[in-house]
Amino acid sequence: MRRLAPALVGALALALAACGDDDAPSKEDFAKDANEVCQDAEKQLQGLGQNAESPDQLADAVDRVIEESRSAVDELADLERPEGGDGETAKRFVDATRSEIEDEGIPALEQLRDAVRNEDQDAAREAAERLQGIDTQESNRLARELGATACAD
Repeated sequence: MRRLAPALVGALALALAACGDDDAPSKEDFAKDANEVCQDAEKQLQGLGQNAESPDQLADAVDRVIEESRSAVDELADLERPEGGDGETAKRFVDATRSEIEDEGIPALEQLRDAVRNEDQDAAREAAERLQGIDTQESNRLARELGATACAD
């Protein structure tokens, strides 16, 4: 029995260490954190530019949208992801969101900002059409799959 006790203690220590190393969040924890990021970004953007009285003020509001969008994507990318398949889904969600915002959204917002500053209604309309045409189906689908519904639609 004395020889068995150290082996059991050693096995117990290994088992506890293995359990303690599992620092990855659950899918639900990731979704909760992602939802908080998306809800916070939405709050920051709510009503932005509504009280603008000049093209420069409206352009400044568009710059804030660009800044907040970049910040939200960075925060999503910094979230710790679950392990396994859920972690891969979370990675694809973040990558799709980053692509939509950085590759499509921000260039269209920059075009809109410049059009507003130059008071070019045709360019502003074109930028608005670009923004409306961004395909967010993939990031929305992945967000819903993860349970990050505040990040979808």
